[in-house]
Amino acid sequence: MRKKTIILHASAIIIAAVAAIASSKAPKTAVPQYYKYGDNYYPAGIEGYDYICEWDHFSICTYYFDEATQQYKPTKYGKILWLR
Repeated sequence: MRKKTIILHASAIIIAAVAAIASSKAPKTAVPQYYKYGDNYYPAGIEGYDYICEWDHFSICTYYFDEATQQYKPTKYGKILWLR
């Protein structure tokens, strides 16, 4: 009986770990990025190909659109520099 209990506990732990990994959110950089120009947000493209974020203490480089709150939220801080 003790052996079955250990096997069931181990199985439950493994299933919980797999479920946690499968349901985790994608990183913010994996979602489309936007830049702010005036009061509007526009698609930024691909980082490293279309733009790079240069360090700047007080600026926000890119934003992502949060579906839950329907707002744009900062992804990276810095200054956006266009490559193309």
